[in-house]
Amino acid sequence: MKRQLLSLVCTVLSLTAFGQSYVSISDINYVSAPDLAACDDTSAYLGQTIITRGVVVTPGNVSEVSSGSVTGGARPFIFIQDTAVGGQSTPFAGIEVMGVYSSSTGALQVPATFTQALPGDIVEVKGVVGEYNGSNQLSLADANSFSIVTVTTDPIVSDTITVGDLNDAQFVNNLNTGEGYEGAFVTLTNVTVTSVIPFSGNRVSFNIADANGNSLNVSDRFLAQKMTSWSTVNTNSPQTQGSFAPPVPGTFYTSISGVVRHDANGCTGDNGRGYEINPFAASHYDIGYAPPYIANFERDPAVPTSNQDAEVTCSITDFDGSVDSVAIAWSAIDTQQVQNFTVVPMTLITGTTDEYIFEIPKQNDGTLVRYYLYSEDNDGNASYYPSTPINQAVPNVDFYTVRDNGLTIPDIQFTFNSNGASTLNAQTVTVTGIVTASTKIGDLGYLYLQDETATAWAGIWCVGIGLNSYYRDEEVTITGTVEEYYGMTRLNVISSNKTGNKSIITPTIIDPSDSASYANFGWEPFESMFVRFEDPQAGKLYVSQTNLGFGDYAVSNSANAPVYNSARVLAGRQATTAYSSLNVQLVTDTSYANLDGEMNYTPIVVNDTMSFDAIEGVLYYGFSNFRLLPRNNMDFINPSVTLDSISVASSPIGLDEWASSNLKVYPNPAQNWVQLESAGEGIWTISTILGETVAQSSTAGSLRLETADWSVGTYVARFSSAKGAGTVVLMIQH
Repeated sequence: MKRQLLSLVCTVLSLTAFGQSYVSISDINYVSAPDLAACDDTSAYLGQTIITRGVVVTPGNVSEVSSGSVTGGARPFIFIQDTAVGGQSTPFAGIEVMGVYSSSTGALQVPATFTQALPGDIVEVKGVVGEYNGSNQLSLADANSFSIVTVTTDPIVSDTITVGDLNDAQFVNNLNTGEGYEGAFVTLTNVTVTSVIPFSGNRVSFNIADANGNSLNVSDRFLAQKMTSWSTVNTNSPQTQGSFAPPVPGTFYTSISGVVRHDANGCTGDNGRGYEINPFAASHYDIGYAPPYIANFERDPAVPTSNQDAEVTCSITDFDGSVDSVAIAWSAIDTQQVQNFTVVPMTLITGTTDEYIFEIPKQNDGTLVRYYLYSEDNDGNASYYPSTPINQAVPNVDFYTVRDNGLTIPDIQFTFNSNGASTLNAQTVTVTGIVTASTKIGDLGYLYLQDETATAWAGIWCVGIGLNSYYRDEEVTITGTVEEYYGMTRLNVISSNKTGNKSIITPTIIDPSDSASYANFGWEPFESMFVRFEDPQAGKLYVSQTNLGFGDYAVSNSANAPVYNSARVLAGRQATTAYSSLNVQLVTDTSYANLDGEMNYTPIVVNDTMSFDAIEGVLYYGFSNFRLLPRNNMDFINPSVTLDSISVASSPIGLDEWASSNLKVYPNPAQNWVQLESAGEGIWTISTILGETVAQSSTAGSLRLETADWSVGTYVARFSSAKGAGTVVLMIQH
């Protein structure tokens, strides 16, 4: 009776306060069994502004989602439950509330009281019913849309369910039984960690499975699952850094609790991971037992030469017992099966109790070396580095390629990791590539380089300092730190310079309807590369999805293709989570003219009558999806709609045609020596950029110079002969 009266009071107060109808959370969420059976989980109130009340389940000060578009840098949220059920979780009674509203100036702001809300508070919300990746959300309508009105003494109690109620063994969402728990506070019992998924450099999620193999992702939207490398963004957070220690595959949890969100997949479309659980307190992780914990892994040097051993070190601890054995398995034979690797015990470093070392012997230039670490505790529980999913027959491997002349972009991008993370993450590297997109007026606004000799794993996104002087087609040498940004590998640049060479990159052709490759990360080798969406049958491309949210639309070989047979395109947005061009007119909404960066041309909203011969641009990955970033309007080939013509300034470096076909200088950059090749006899003169001659020699066609004593910097190599003359810019690095 108390809860029924409370619900009635809430309704009356809402009518009084806002002069409009009250809708319960249960009514917002409810979807009939026939609709769920037909794969329709859409709220009947989607898109409507409603008033509701709910009991706060998750504290407002523990959400941790950063956002550069929100004043203060965080996008806080809470989960609330229908007042009719009080603190007890029941089907369809829970919903997520995003604590952001648009101010009169257009800035996104957070009500002062939102992050102060505590479990048991009864709050009143005026918001727009929305959906993100299949999960219902309420977004605040205005500055007065959120208030704490009273407090309930009912305890907040989770509902114990099974993983199978939510997903099957392939993470496909089980709508019939799972949809009612979307937004709910639940507890899962007796689950095992199957894989751990580090991403974005300082974040981690992990997958669990029950005894029947049904699988679920444990995600990190709350402070409870933020690691020590995470600096908190919630203004009312009780901590300045995270404190979560990620588990290892094989860890057994007696129980895990948290709130359920939906990441649509299966018959509901998209490429998400089904339902997921988000713990919001340290007490929500009840560990039964765990294998050894391998941490602080280092390889020195990260990219060895043929004269260097590779020193591998790590620390290993076991919180519920002792470490029994530690070994490394490795191979320098790229055709050797992992199960046949050489296995050698690692050595405990003298004076330590948990630090181990092994030196992989030096190998020839170009050798691919693969390895993994293995540890077992006194109870027989095993763990691996890199993390290996439980029950996977063959361990995952780490690797490096021996490079006497420095690593290449494919060395950074190529990975055996299922999440696409670079094996050189957090390492400082130097690479050379051709500019495919620049920061110049009329271009994408961001610098991308591509290795002209590679057909895959060849592109890299560059951020940081000193990137505004480079033009498309120029060859540039970059030194920077490898980062993983929401699944996108990039270089945070420390220094850079032009080599003086130029080249033109031909786009790699991708079929936008190739859903099988897309869904299985088959496009990962083309991340950051210059690509071309094109129908392999030479047909037209059409806008198949006009608005997928957050600026994305999709194209495919047919106008009515579903999202899973389409490829995303993003334009008109530049924010901390969107890095597309402001020189592309085709967007999902005219609001982007002045939102998330001011567009440089009048926006045109896409519709399903538009067609193109092809679309070019850079392939970007983020928020679980690949998307094409056209650099400007000219990347739309033969569009059916008239677009403004846009030009991009060209490089002042000229292509010396005779030199490009008759002269070769390698390696460039050079370290200890440089080889000069010419078509016939002549004289090479090497000078500094100030004109000081450092070497001069005649040649019959091939000349090798020792450069170990030369200063690091830029040199000009000039060749003259009776047949012709040319100049090549030479870089020296030590």
